[in-house]
Amino acid sequence: MKKNVAWVRTCLVLLLTLTVLCACSNAEVKAVRAMPVNHVDLAKVKDGNYRGDFSYGGFTYEVQVTVVSHQIKEIAIIKNRTARHAKMAEDIVKSILGQQKNDVDVVSGATTTSKALLKAVENALEKGL
Repeated sequence: MKKNVAWVRTCLVLLLTLTVLCACSNAEVKAVRAMPVNHVDLAKVKDGNYRGDFSYGGFTYEVQVTVVSHQIKEIAIIKNRTARHAKMAEDIVKSILGQQKNDVDVVSGATTTSKALLKAVENALEKGL
């Protein structure tokens, strides 16, 4: 009987802990999704290779952006999660290169990771100002 009570208590503590953790991460995800991506004027960015990162959820997304003649020539994703939606978010690079701006629309189905990568690109470009 004592083992059953201890087991039930342990399960309740674990359930409560998971509930609290999920609530915190949901709030953080909402905050990332709502945060603006600030436009960086490429006409002011000097030629060079710039690394930028953005952290949320205990993970740091990292990119390297190459700028030549005030154009984004290449974006290398140095660090990204491996989940399906994270890989989908990597399509954001095509949009940035095609539109030649860092504040493009996010990839549908990968909103939060897209936003994290966009912020990493923004942070990289700001180093070239």
